[in-house]
Amino acid sequence: MKPVPHATSLRRAPVQRRSAERLTRILDACADLLDEVGYDALSTRAVAQRAGVPIGSVYRFFGNKRAMADALAQRNLERYAERVTERLQATDGGGWREAMDAVLDEYLAMKRTAPG
Repeated sequence: MKPVPHATSLRRAPVQRRSAERLTRILDACADLLDEVGYDALSTRAVAQRAGVPIGSVYRFFGNKRAMADALAQRNLERYAERVTERLQATDGGGWREAMDAVLDEYLAMKRTAPG
């Protein structure tokens, strides 16, 4: 299961696995729609429809689309930090240049592949 966004960005943090999975589907749908239509055309209703959840489920976690986009950004930042940390742990302490390469390489890789 994917990590859940930091609880402070949510109206209500999921407690059960089913709720966490629903939240993940909502954020995945939000990311896909951001790529397809952009932020201005993004709507909570479209996200709910894409995620296959009732609109009330979206509002259970988020007050509006801004909060939803913020939670997605938080999730992506956490994934980025994990990737950089893993890469740095795999190096032999090559110094600051190797660290900067890891930071930039992982940023570019996520920029190209991570939706939203």
